[in-house]
Amino acid sequence: MKKTDSIMERVLELALKSVQAAEVIMDDGESRSIDFENNKLKYVDTHSGRQVGLRVINKGRIGFSGTTDLSRPELLVANALASADFGQEAKFEFPAMGSYPKVKLFDKKVIAFPIADGIAMGQGAIDRILAVRPGTQTGAGIGKSFGSRRLINSRGLDVRIQSTSFGIHVETLWVRDSGLVDVGEGEGSHQIATDLMKHADKVIRLLKLAEKEVKISTGPYPVIFTPKCISTMLSTFLIGANGKLVQKGASPLKGRLGERLADERISLWDNATLDFAPGSTPTDGEGTPCRPLPLIESGVLMNYYYDLQTAGMMNALSTGHAGRGSGSQPSPATTNILVRPGAAKFDDMVRGMKRGVLVDQVLGGGQSNLLAGYVSVNVDVGFLVENGEIVGRVKDCMLACNVFDAFKRVMAVADTPEWHGALYAPAVQFDAINIAGAP
Repeated sequence: MKKTDSIMERVLELALKSVQAAEVIMDDGESRSIDFENNKLKYVDTHSGRQVGLRVINKGRIGFSGTTDLSRPELLVANALASADFGQEAKFEFPAMGSYPKVKLFDKKVIAFPIADGIAMGQGAIDRILAVRPGTQTGAGIGKSFGSRRLINSRGLDVRIQSTSFGIHVETLWVRDSGLVDVGEGEGSHQIATDLMKHADKVIRLLKLAEKEVKISTGPYPVIFTPKCISTMLSTFLIGANGKLVQKGASPLKGRLGERLADERISLWDNATLDFAPGSTPTDGEGTPCRPLPLIESGVLMNYYYDLQTAGMMNALSTGHAGRGSGSQPSPATTNILVRPGAAKFDDMVRGMKRGVLVDQVLGGGQSNLLAGYVSVNVDVGFLVENGEIVGRVKDCMLACNVFDAFKRVMAVADTPEWHGALYAPAVQFDAINIAGAP
């Protein structure tokens, strides 16, 4: 640790001989992964890496360079200086030390977790699925990592973040005469998660629901999006609230702060300060303290999210949303996205459907125009609901809607959110989503 610290300080010292302001960022870590494919262990892999990045402000312009070769700090500085000749005009200054929230990101159990236990976990989940659905092709993955990030700059900022991460997933491909069913479940966190059987049971349940296949005619239907795929409908809001897109005039949300965009039951927050959550961090990639940020509150657009440069260009303040790696410059990025749960029970939402569709997985977004608010995707794993009962898996169909219209016709928001990636959301039911069925 002392050696890498001295390298960072050497880079900063060299840079400040030629520039007015500079920052140095370094990521250092190790990851291990276990991968199963086609019902058996494929490999166990260990990877370690270290990278340093230097950002400078020279003659009012931004320069950047990154490298994994720590033996030549002079070259790193020279490359950053050269890039500044063609860089953007800097609209910010590097931050000084701030007051950072206390966020738990490190779990010793992750480091101590034995590879043998991960292999047993993965094989156990596969065996459980095969016992119920023999002949399927099932894979699983267990991964852990631990590392640190340090950020220093010419204003005396010096922050170090140590973190762990752990992820598990299981996925089954069922090849049928009528086509393929591909179902996956999993979770990730900064702390250990060992209940892969829970996710195997979810896969089994979905496979059982998919045993019967039904056709669906083209038309508008009430649709429930499960927590696993509601991100499809939220993407327009999350992309649109990106301050860089707002600054460039490409966001559909530009100039709409304070405007009602959705049903009052929809509230959407970004919060990096939750203990062990996948996207949590006390400080963003520039050293700005993180804080909870309401994006949509009771249907009303409240904020955009910014990094320092974008905020400066918009005459605003950074919201602590500079996402980056040590090999790249910062840009606005979300952390953990939370959708406020509603009052409805998921089972009651299904039972209340006379004829509708439950969507759990979608495929592709190539036909979607998210910036314009249009979603058009294939329904990968979805089910027809008739008179409150799931009657079978719908095949060969796709859904299309305008997100802004759909969110003004919310029928229900479930009371139980789930984590899927860095999204913590409940199921949401919409009225009259267009579905194109097979002829």
